[in-house]
Amino acid sequence: PIKDWTGEIYFSHGESSTYNVAFGNNSLARWRGMVTAPDYGRNALLQSNRTNNPSPDNGGFGSVAVPCTSGYYENIFNGDATPSRDCQYAVEAPLQTRTQNQQDIFELNFQGGLFDLPGGEVRTALGYQQRRNASQFHPDILQSTAVFNDQVIGVYPNGSLQKQEVVKDLWAEVLIPVLKDLPFLKKFELELGGRHSGYKNTDSTNTYKINANIQVNDWLRFRGGYNKATRAPNLGELYLPLQQIFGGGGVYGDACSLASNAPFGAGGALPNDPFNGNPLTRAVGQTAAGAQSAYLICRAMMGAAVSQFYDNPTGPQAAGGGGGFAWLNQTGNPNLKSEKADTYTAGIVLRSPWDNPLTRFTFTADWYKISIKDAILPYAPSYAAFRCFGAVTVTSAAEAAAQAATEACQNVPRNQSTGGAISTLLSYDNQAWVKTRGIDFTFNWSADLADMGLESIPGALSLGFNGTWLDSYKTKTSPATYDPVTEWKGTLGPTLTSFNAGAYDYRLFTSLGYNLASFGVNLRWRHLPEVEGAGNATIRAAQKATAIYNATGKGQPLGWTPTTAYNTPQYDQFDLSAFWNVNDTVSVRFGIDNVFDTQPSITGKNAGRPYNSSLTPAQNTAALAAVCSAEMVTAGCVRPTAYSLATTGLGSTNTGFYD
Repeated sequence: PIKDWTGEIYFSHGESSTYNVAFGNNSLARWRGMVTAPDYGRNALLQSNRTNNPSPDNGGFGSVAVPCTSGYYENIFNGDATPSRDCQYAVEAPLQTRTQNQQDIFELNFQGGLFDLPGGEVRTALGYQQRRNASQFHPDILQSTAVFNDQVIGVYPNGSLQKQEVVKDLWAEVLIPVLKDLPFLKKFELELGGRHSGYKNTDSTNTYKINANIQVNDWLRFRGGYNKATRAPNLGELYLPLQQIFGGGGVYGDACSLASNAPFGAGGALPNDPFNGNPLTRAVGQTAAGAQSAYLICRAMMGAAVSQFYDNPTGPQAAGGGGGFAWLNQTGNPNLKSEKADTYTAGIVLRSPWDNPLTRFTFTADWYKISIKDAILPYAPSYAAFRCFGAVTVTSAAEAAAQAATEACQNVPRNQSTGGAISTLLSYDNQAWVKTRGIDFTFNWSADLADMGLESIPGALSLGFNGTWLDSYKTKTSPATYDPVTEWKGTLGPTLTSFNAGAYDYRLFTSLGYNLASFGVNLRWRHLPEVEGAGNATIRAAQKATAIYNATGKGQPLGWTPTTAYNTPQYDQFDLSAFWNVNDTVSVRFGIDNVFDTQPSITGKNAGRPYNSSLTPAQNTAALAAVCSAEMVTAGCVRPTAYSLATTGLGSTNTGFYD
């Protein structure tokens, strides 16, 4: 009833349910019971509710005997021989899990014209949307964190999840044709938009955009704008049940070790090793007060196990290092807030200004700059340790005891018998930021062969390429001073959870085609330049942080060890495809990916620092020490503490980029 306005009411409900049965798993408790039976379970007849139940009438009540003919001796000690089927059945545990999701969407949308301006009619669209997303995950009871008397061999427990999120949006967009048909301006229009999102579980957010489109003439156009975006935390980030994972051990070794390389650890808290008298040194970036503080906190956390850890020469204390693998506990954080991003773009669209058929082309180039703050990432193990040992400085046993009782220190517990580190608890936080900028560009050209003087040959050629050039890709994963700003450009990083790796200097995708009305063939070329490993980016970040500290006294110096990793060489893959429309009913397509059988690029090749058997032990030790010159030590270089073998890197690649 109002001009040309139209409206729409929309509702959608969807459900998915996935039931998964994973075979090939075994019960740990039943496996132990079988292999600890006489003769490793040969001819065993085991039954639950019989052990420690001497009643002749009720022994084994509610259960049946489970036979095992072959036992597991041959399986363990004689070439992995296959046990009999009844023995396999006695220990196997197929895991049955169910994942369910429900989504409801309700929308009320309107659009139409408002009023006229010199450039045309102002048009708008507005609406209301409500979304509900619910998820339930039910693990097998043997895979559940609620089971304490059995588990599945090699599978870590999961918690059940039953949560939902509801969000209500109000949004509006308007297209404003400001000017048109001027001598040097064919069209100038603005696109404005805004959205308010009210979440059930997290804070409300507001997003908006301002875009401009400037058409100079038929062949030149400029475009760009600003966009404020948000991403609310998902159900997993908010409510992930407590579970254990097998992940990386972090950048640094045990912060409580007197030889720790952590800039927030106890390394060098004592002047000499109490067992061999060798001098102890602090990690680069650590102070005497900081090392002593970490030492006091560690002692408070260990309780009676202090003597076992610090006073026993065969105790669990480890030197510096880091990396490797570790058992980690992980849980969600219901107090997360939304990520926020600011995106700026500016671009040009160019069409051929000439009428010559040989010059038919289009070209686009768009500059972008994206800044994300409050990015949601899980803690790194090193950051969890920093929150306990490095976030505060204590000077007495009483202050150390108070710090040891905090949640930060309870998340990095110590074994009360040995003093050693046990599973670290990681969660999610809005602690990271990301900044990146670059240019995306495209070029497309086509021409008929007849226009090239080849009238006897039908069809047309086409050439096109898409490319991106990366100017910068910087991240900071936590507010801690030991965590520097890292520039990932030119490496296989970033190594942040949920962020795409592969910060190449540039990437190109080129296509060459020949087309007829009913037939066409196309050759595609994907090119990736030589790229460094992600470790090079972290080394440069530490070098820059140390240089800034040495020059200005600001920030914190950081240690680094020169890498011996090789760069990943450039990668070129060609794909061939074609189509043939036989008639109006039948069409045939075919393609060959990787026509020249290019092998995936190896990303893990490393020269190592192997022991040279042609040199004396003293010469080998001197060669290892010479990795860092005196000048490099001032810049934060840390000499490697051990020899390492070279590796060809075979079997290691990035399957996201190398087919």
